[in-house]
Amino acid sequence: MTRLRSSTVRSACAALLLTVLMLLLSAHAGDVSAVLHGRIMLCLTTLIPSLYGCTLLGSLLCMSGAADGLGRCLRHIARLYRMPPAVFGIFLVSQFAGYPVGAMLLRQAAARGELSAQDAAGLSCICCGGGPAFLIGLAGKQLFGSTAHGVCIMLCCIAANLTLGLLLRPGAAPACVPQQRHRDETAAQMLTDAASAAMRSMAAICAAVLLFGVLQCLLELCGVMYLLTLPGKALGIPPFTVTAAVNAFADVTQLGTVFRCGLPEQALLPLSAGLLSFGGCCVLLQCMTVGVRELRIGRLLLTRLAAAVLAGVLARICLPLLPLPAEECAAVFARHAAVSESGSVIPAFLIFLTGFPFLLKKD
Repeated sequence: MTRLRSSTVRSACAALLLTVLMLLLSAHAGDVSAVLHGRIMLCLTTLIPSLYGCTLLGSLLCMSGAADGLGRCLRHIARLYRMPPAVFGIFLVSQFAGYPVGAMLLRQAAARGELSAQDAAGLSCICCGGGPAFLIGLAGKQLFGSTAHGVCIMLCCIAANLTLGLLLRPGAAPACVPQQRHRDETAAQMLTDAASAAMRSMAAICAAVLLFGVLQCLLELCGVMYLLTLPGKALGIPPFTVTAAVNAFADVTQLGTVFRCGLPEQALLPLSAGLLSFGGCCVLLQCMTVGVRELRIGRLLLTRLAAAVLAGVLARICLPLLPLPAEECAAVFARHAAVSESGSVIPAFLIFLTGFPFLLKKD
C-alpha cells in the first residue's frame, strides 16, 4: 500500500510538472521557437557537416580492427591503463574524433562484447575530446588568433584525459569480459554498418542539442540562469562576465562571449582550456544520448569537471612558453561567436539525402 501511494504521488508530481512546463512553453512560444530555429541551424550548418565524418571514420576504424591494431602496437602503455588493446584504441581515437564520438564507439564495443557495459560507462567519462578542427581551428586560430594557442589547448585537454585515465582506470577488469573478434565482413558490409551507426548517432545527437536548447530556454524563463550568476556578482565580478561564463559552461559553442569580457590572457587561456576540456552541459547530454544506458550523469559531470581543472592548470603552466597573440587579431575575433550559424545547409542536406536509407536499415 505504501509503495502504491508513493508511486501515485510521483506520477501526480510528474504530471503537474509537465503541465506547468507545457503552459510555460505555450506562454513563451516565440522565445522557444527562436531558440529551436537557432539550434536547428547550428545542427545543419556546423554539427552535422563537421561531426558526421568523425562518427563514420571512428566506426570504420573499430569495425575494421584498425583501432585494435593501434592498441596492440601500444599494448605496453595500454597495460598501464588496464585496457584491452581494442578499448585502448578507442580511447586514443576518441581524443581526436569529437566530444560524443567516444561514448558512441564504446557503446558499439560493448554491443560487440569487447567490454562490459559498466566498463564502457566508466570509460565514457574520459573518452571525450573536442578534435583538432574545433580546438585548433576555432578556439585557437579564431579566438586567440594563434595556432600555437589552439595546439596548447588540445594537448592540455588530451593530457587531462590521459592523467585521469591513469588515476581512475575505469576499465580495471577486462579479463572478466570475453573479448569477441571482429566479424568477418566485407568492406561494403562494414561501410554500410558504419554509415548506419553514424546516421543513427547523428540523429540522436541533434535531438539532444534541440532538447538542451529547450531546457536552457526554460531555465532562463524560470530565472534559474539568473540565480546562477548571483554568487559571481557577490564576489564583485561584472554581471556580463558571469553570464558569459555560465553560458559557455552550459554550451561550449558560446565560448566566444567570454572573450568579450575584457579578461587578460593569463585568465583566458586556462579558462578556455578548462571549458573546452569539460565540453559543456550540452555535450554531456549528447554523450548520455549516444552512450551506454549505464552511463550516469553524476559520474560523467564530476569526471569532466576534474578534467577541466587539470586542463586549466596545465594551460596556465604552459602560458609563458606561448607567443603573445596580436591584440588586433584577438579584438577582431572576439566579436564573433565560437561557432558560426550562418553557413550553408547544403552539406547537411546531401549527408541526410545519402544517409537516409541507412536509417531505415534493420539490424
